[in-house]
Amino acid sequence: MHSSLFPDGDAVPGTPVLMAPTKLSVWEDLSVGPPHFVVLRIGLVLIAVLVALAVRSKILKRVWGMGWRRAAIACGVGAVLFYVVWIVYLGGVMPSKTVARNWNVAWLGLDALEGLSALLTLLFLLRRSHYAVLTTAAFSTSLCIDAFFDVTTAAPGAALTTAVLEAVFVELPFAVLAGALALKLLNASDLLRLPPAAD
Repeated sequence: MHSSLFPDGDAVPGTPVLMAPTKLSVWEDLSVGPPHFVVLRIGLVLIAVLVALAVRSKILKRVWGMGWRRAAIACGVGAVLFYVVWIVYLGGVMPSKTVARNWNVAWLGLDALEGLSALLTLLFLLRRSHYAVLTTAAFSTSLCIDAFFDVTTAAPGAALTTAVLEAVFVELPFAVLAGALALKLLNASDLLRLPPAAD
């Protein structure tokens, strides 16, 4: 639900947009990003390889013996720390305005995810399948993502007003309803209860 969103700001679908010719850098031509992004990606890959080489079977057995709950908590802590650092880094280096490639594919993909999750939820509900919890949660999450990017990428003016109205009156209410349904299905399902921790 983002008919008013276009990468060129106030552009209208189907109308040509005249832009001053700009010289693309080698990084834009290769679609790999500026040098610091390339160095960071290579560094992360090297760190991952070194960690994989350093983690021997003894350490893996120790992690496996922690029990699923402690292992999940440890992974969660690591993920949170990584994303805190990553978000702070991106907040300092990413531009506030850019030209997006495959803009239509990105939005079509997001809408396809919403439609697929809604369809699967319907099918699972008709079959009384517990998998409906997963697809309903996915539907709710995708609607929140849609609303967020609708509002944050809309051009000032009518486009932004439309995006806000769609988010407030369409996307977010449906997201709340889908989330409430997921919680209701989860609480009503004995088969979805997690196994006890193997401490």
